Formats: sequence, structure tokens, C-alpha cells
Amino acid sequence: MAHPVEGKRWWRLDARQVLVIALFVALFAMSAREIVDPDFWWHLATGRYIVETRSIPRHDVFSYTATDHKWITHEWLTQVIMIALYRLGGLTALLLATSAAITVTFIPVYMRCDARPHLAVFALLLAALASAVTWGARPQMINALMAAWTMLLLERYRAGKRAALWLLPLSTALWVNLHSGYFLGLGLIALFLAGEVLANWMGVRTERTLAPRRIGALAVSLAACVAASLLNPNTYKMLWYPFETLGSGAMQRYIQEWAPPDFRQLAYWPTIALLFGGAGALTYTGRQRDLTDVLLFFALGFAGLLSARHIPLFAVVGAPILTRYLAHVQIGRLGWNLTGLPPARPPSRAMVILNWALVVLFVVAGGARVADVALRNRDVEARQYPLEALAYVDASGLAGQRMYNSYNWGGYLLWRGYPVFIDGRADVYLDAFMDEYVLAYQLRGDWRRPLDRYDVDYILIERGASFAALLEESDEWTRAYADDQAVVCVRAE
Repeated sequence: MAHPVEGKRWWRLDARQVLVIALFVALFAMSAREIVDPDFWWHLATGRYIVETRSIPRHDVFSYTATDHKWITHEWLTQVIMIALYRLGGLTALLLATSAAITVTFIPVYMRCDARPHLAVFALLLAALASAVTWGARPQMINALMAAWTMLLLERYRAGKRAALWLLPLSTALWVNLHSGYFLGLGLIALFLAGEVLANWMGVRTERTLAPRRIGALAVSLAACVAASLLNPNTYKMLWYPFETLGSGAMQRYIQEWAPPDFRQLAYWPTIALLFGGAGALTYTGRQRDLTDVLLFFALGFAGLLSARHIPLFAVVGAPILTRYLAHVQIGRLGWNLTGLPPARPPSRAMVILNWALVVLFVVAGGARVADVALRNRDVEARQYPLEALAYVDASGLAGQRMYNSYNWGGYLLWRGYPVFIDGRADVYLDAFMDEYVLAYQLRGDWRRPLDRYDVDYILIERGASFAALLEESDEWTRAYADDQAVVCVRAE
């Protein structure tokens, strides 16, 4: 008969620790994905430009159509990190770094959850599945990470850790150079502050509610965060840049992630589960509701309903709130308190061996999946982009001439050094230009107008596009090259 192992040592794994380790190994493996985001390449090209010129672009330097347009390069630090990783280990290094960033995002989320590990693991997995719709090697992934860190600091301050309050401005100064989503951090602090003020004003305080004096200190910290947001190459312009992005009609119309989530798709069902689960827990909980929790949960939930891009922020904010109230559900005579589970018993030597074997199995299985994705990612360029068509463009002398290109290929083309007609930087091209580009590509109205206005010499688009079929039948354009992936058309002589 095996005897319990005495004492508590980190290597004496029990079943609860195995559950948590399995969760984070699974998160790392789940988040490993081929780099198929077309915007990835212009981010990489921007990082290369910054490193090679030792300057941050203030206007468009990649297209021939928008050279006079201003460019707020709000992700410059993330782009520099991306090119450094690429030069260190190619696409594989970026793939692994992205998985690591996503996994680390959920560590502060888990730390904020109640009823660890059982209910917390469930909520964290649900949050991860909800946010997975936006996972990829892209700068915006930093927003969920920084939002999770911001919420952890706020909760630490609430628990009496005053030092956490003054880390917020430092965090903002870093975030504003990583991505313009720093403004979401200011929004989280403002919502948190509003919830505390309302709780005191309405007399619905809980044991977690801040006293008025501590609310004042948080307000001072928020002001310091606003001041810290000026510590970036674009200085005060970053204060209103997020509003310019949110106000872009073209981005709402043409960029899918800015649209509301389509709940007919299975990928968005975890978001619905998190939203309704949290609402149900807040309704039927036996615990006193905290007004700040309610405000944060429904404000971020509403943002996720408006735009799929905001779902990860809802996930990292909403999961801990779900556990806080679901752990104390009371429906009639049915009720439970999942925070009062008995402590784990020390495992026997046999169980320690079994638990370690399970951990090794999880790591090996997760590593095998990541390795498989990394191997498939090595030829992603050939599968996603028109390499053979570009070889023809180079050989025929068209490379230096004016090209009309597919929006989805623009980022890769500028990475390769071609002056592009358009790419994924919708905030640079602006709404009027985006609408004009679509005239030709979607055959709306006077489709010749953008081609003539910018003196386009050749067109490179997908073989299956309706525009390609029109060009092949047109007397004004001649098909010069075609394969299963792309078509190159030049002006007829």
C-alpha cells in the first residue's frame, strides 16, 4: 500500500496542479497557428523600415497612391520586436512568440479567478475559446495581454496593494508604444473608477468597494496614465487616434473583424456562453453583487457584440467575474459554494509518478502539435501568395511600374519591395480611397476610374475574382500571365 507523501514540495504534483498545467499547455498548443493574416507582412515591413532607417514613418512610404497621407505608426515598438524575432528565427520564432504571448495573457486572468482550480480552469478555457477568433501573429494581440495585466493591477490595489496603483502609468507608457489599444486600458480604469464612485454614491458598497480616499488616489493615477500616454513618438496625436479608427466607415464596411460577430458561426458560441453564463451567475448568485463587476462585465460584453475585435477584451475581463458569482449560485433550495472545497490531500508516491507522467504526456502532445503547425507554416508564402506570378512580374520588367493589386496581397507585396496600390493599412488610405478601390475590385459604378486616375500599368489579382474575368473580356486589358492562383493583366496597346 502506498503511503501519502509528507510535506508540500513543488515536484509533488497533485491532480489539481496537473489540471492547471494541462490547461496552460493546451492554451499554448491551441494558439499555435499558421501565419495567414495578410496584415502580418506590412507590420514586418514597417519594423524593417524603422530598424534600417532608424526613424518612424510619419507618412506612407510603401504605396504610390497615398504618399501624401499621414501615417500614425502607433504599433512601432511591437513591429520592431517582430522584425527582431523574424531575423532571429524566421516565421517559426514569430509563431512561438505569439503562442507564448497568448498563453501569458491568461496567467493574470487565472490569478483573478475564484474557485481555483476547478471552476477557474473551466472559465479560463471558455474565455480562451471565445478570444480565439482573433488569435494570430499581429500587434493587436498585445491588447488582451495588457488589459489582463491592467485588471490584475486594479484588483491588487483593491486588495490593499498600493504599489499596484502606481504601476498603472508605467504600464500605460509601455502600452501606448506597443499599440493604440492603450486607450482601452484608460477605459478599463475609468469604468472601474465609475463603478466605485457609483457604489459609494448609491450606498451599495460591498467588502471589496474602495473607500472615497482610495477612489481619489485611483483618479490621480488615471490622470497620470493619461499623461503617460504622451510618452510616444506621436505624442499628443495618440490621444485622438483611436477615435479616428473607430470612426472610419470604410473599416467597418470592409474589414471583417470590425463587424459584429456572426453568431451563426460556431466559433462565436463560446462568447455567447460567457455572456449568458455571466449574466445568469450575476442574476442567481447568493453573493452580494459588486457594482464595478456589473459595469465592467456588461460594458465589455456590449463592446464584444459591437465588434468581434473586442471579444478578447471581454474574455479577459469577464472570466474572473463569471467565477466570482458562479461559485456562489443560489436558485431556490439549490445552491453551492465552490470556494469552500476541501484542500487537496498529499498524493501518494504512485500518484506523483502518474501525475508527472500525465504532465509529460501533455507536453509531448502539445509540442507535437506546435511542431506540426510550424512545419506547415514554412511554406505558407507559397500557399497564400502569388510567388510564380511575381516571378513573371520581375522577369517581364513590370516590377517598377504601377500596379493595381488585391487588398489581401498588399501587405506581402510591400514586404517584397513592390510599390503597392493598396494594402491593409486602412487608416492610412482613408475612407474615400478605400471606396474608390472597391469600385474596380467589386465592379461597382465606374470601375475604370481608379485605374485611370492612378495610371495603373498592370493588375495583379486572384484568378477567381469577378474583376479578373471582366479584364480578360475587356478590349482595354490583356492577360499577360495566369496560373491557378493569380492573373496579371497589362494595358492593351
